[in-house]
Amino acid sequence: MKKRIVSVMLCAAMGVSLFTGACVVEAKADGKDKIVVWMKKDLTDVANNMFKERCEQFAEENDVDVEVEVIAYEDFYTKWAAAIESGNLPDLSYFGYQEMGQYYSQGILEDMTDVYNEINDVTPFEESLAPAVTSEDGVVYGIPGWASVQVLYYRTDMFEEAGLSAPETWDDFRDAAIKLTDEKNGIYGAGIGYGASNSDAEWLTRAMLWSNGSVDVDDDGKVAIDSEATVNTAQYIQNLFIKDKVTPPTAVNWDDSGNNKAYLSGQCAMIFNVGSLLNTIKTDDPDLYENTGIAVMPSGSAGSMVPGILDGYGIFKNANNKDGAKELVKYLLDKDWYTEWVNETAPFKIPVLQGMKDDEVWQDERNKPFIDSVANFTFLGYPNTYTPAASEVFNSRLLSNCFTNIVTGSDPAEEIAKLQTDMQAVYDKEK
Repeated sequence: MKKRIVSVMLCAAMGVSLFTGACVVEAKADGKDKIVVWMKKDLTDVANNMFKERCEQFAEENDVDVEVEVIAYEDFYTKWAAAIESGNLPDLSYFGYQEMGQYYSQGILEDMTDVYNEINDVTPFEESLAPAVTSEDGVVYGIPGWASVQVLYYRTDMFEEAGLSAPETWDDFRDAAIKLTDEKNGIYGAGIGYGASNSDAEWLTRAMLWSNGSVDVDDDGKVAIDSEATVNTAQYIQNLFIKDKVTPPTAVNWDDSGNNKAYLSGQCAMIFNVGSLLNTIKTDDPDLYENTGIAVMPSGSAGSMVPGILDGYGIFKNANNKDGAKELVKYLLDKDWYTEWVNETAPFKIPVLQGMKDDEVWQDERNKPFIDSVANFTFLGYPNTYTPAASEVFNSRLLSNCFTNIVTGSDPAEEIAKLQTDMQAVYDKEK
């Protein structure tokens, strides 16, 4: 007999509403319990289809209905906001860790400590990821699903023709970008972009800042972004755009697709992106794939700092079917299926479970830099512990908006001083 995950509760008879925090389970006409899942749309159809099939398998084995809605990342905030306002919440939702922290701080995410511990006891998570989903008082508010990381993509054919090797430092990167720029023929060395909604810029700018000695918050918990190291790095970035002119003219207004398109079209010799782009290149442009090299993030005076991007699952406190959603999360982290799913999409989805990084797929010369980067993962709020305030700074795009002004000609020192004030205002709200 198939196991029923959650029975329908007689909340109406008890006079309990959704907004009291009780679990109100939506039952379909066929009498089965329903689990509504919001999942981030992957750029590869195979990942989307495997996820849906896994949920269908769970539904069949447990005699429940699972409804999966695949959503583009840029549409999630609108969806979450509307769901929170109306109370029509998904049971299980995708979140980036930066969103998990912010929503948890608002008191609307479920405590997932028991689920995390149950999974961790069977198939341990990578220990370095725990701080990104754990509150200061030790509550786990999200379950890691997969990691990703920006790496350097570079055109090996252009590098060979120019007699260059992959840049190991940011000075190397600038030198290569200058040598590879051929403005008359519409080729630019550095595919770095900014813009109001550019999350790629948020991650990359932090990598450049942190690797050159800049910190978000000092040991006393005060915002410390306004420093000589930050201003110097800001000047370096401005020079790439204005003095060196190694970026496309449109890069000051790019969204997240800007650097992808620039590399795929041959406009840029170097960009920074996650592994989904490599999958696209391999499938759609085999010649470009053969001429693409992958390297870890360049180093600065403080070494190589890699902002860790961690995605996973969370449950709203007022979701209808929290118990069913928790069981589904555990099912999605079953190591046998999870290994197949992650390895199928490598190098985009970096595994969060221990013992997987030695799998053969990660030894490929183009895949290895992605998983090797995890050793240098840093999280928002560096070098202090990640907090929801760091999430709000990220989600508000304070950094990319600041640097959009800088790369269009504003004084770096003045912009960084303003960024200090804006960030401190966010951190002050947390006190």
